[in-house]
Amino acid sequence: MRLTDGAHADPILIGEGLTKIYASTGSGTAREAAVDGIDVSLLSGECLAIIGESGSGKTTLSRLLLGQLRPDAGQVAYLGRSVLHGSTAAKSLAHDSALVFQNPFASLDPRWTIGRSVAEPLLAVRRRERGRDLADRVAQVLSEVQLDPDRIMTAYPSDLSGGQAQRAAIARALIVKPRILLADEPMSAIDVSARVGILHTLQSIMAQSKQQSDSSNGMSMIIISHDLGVVQHIADRVMVLRQGKVVEEGPVKAILNHPEQSYTRQLLAAATL
Repeated sequence: MRLTDGAHADPILIGEGLTKIYASTGSGTAREAAVDGIDVSLLSGECLAIIGESGSGKTTLSRLLLGQLRPDAGQVAYLGRSVLHGSTAAKSLAHDSALVFQNPFASLDPRWTIGRSVAEPLLAVRRRERGRDLADRVAQVLSEVQLDPDRIMTAYPSDLSGGQAQRAAIARALIVKPRILLADEPMSAIDVSARVGILHTLQSIMAQSKQQSDSSNGMSMIIISHDLGVVQHIADRVMVLRQGKVVEEGPVKAILNHPEQSYTRQLLAAATL
């Protein structure tokens, strides 16, 4: 699908020929492509998983797609409009996207209560939102991630387990009702016992989003994960990267059950699904 500056396009996010080149480690002159001519799209209500070994270009690609990095070649479109630096489309994409990081405590100010941390992104875009309406919205989104608002809103990050902190970080991302959620290794800093609960939370969020995908409330997700068990349970489609290039991509069941490329088979052999 070609990028246009026309009306709403489906899929909602498209990257064509995306390339990002960095100087090689230890050399001021040699350069290598972290992302090398990748085409990618994201459908409304879809969860796209990006997998690959460390250094394969997963995080760089996701940052290019969300406009956080400028590509050295290629282009991105959001809702059919080219994402150029300072453009209306770039501002809309920044407004409509949210991130969940590997370390949940990086998203939570240790000086603030969880209620304040969760509310902060909403206050940044709606400065007049205060009082009971704000408290109700914070309580609602905490409940959506299976946290007890009465207990958690007044707690501090130091009072939370890793799993609770990640749930709070997800609530913080969801409070602005993003169109696109980027989850970058959201399980890797959490102990095994907490991962099942977080996985169920993300599954529930995506199930609701699929029901809303024909409306303005639908949300799509890009998940970066080395945990193929997580990918298997939450993703609709998988893109496999190696050295900045796409090795193969397709529906999650097809890729994980019947991979065509030896590299994908190696990844699967090294993981426990």
